[in-house]
Amino acid sequence: MTFPIKDADAVDIETLGIALDDEGTFTLTIKGYSHRLTGEELLEEMRDQLDVRSSVRGALLRKAEKDILFGLKKGPERLDGEARAAFDLNVLIWFADKALKGAHQGYLAK
Repeated sequence: MTFPIKDADAVDIETLGIALDDEGTFTLTIKGYSHRLTGEELLEEMRDQLDVRSSVRGALLRKAEKDILFGLKKGPERLDGEARAAFDLNVLIWFADKALKGAHQGYLAK
């Protein structure tokens, strides 16, 4: 696969080298925090990001990174319901960007 990915039709979990468990999920690790995603969530977000202009994607990514760092500093388990949902969405946005660029393997839990 050629990175960065520019064609939504070329995106699939196997090509990304992500092993799914029996439930269709995988775990990624960010600074000691483990987060579970489904393969379908990731693919859908990657396709959505490919439909958005790069300048908008960049702005969304900067906000996601800022919110993730705040959530990690506070502790994801201590976030209230709405803040936790936003944190989870931002992790998805951030990881989808990493996968589109081919920089996602280092974050996958072994």
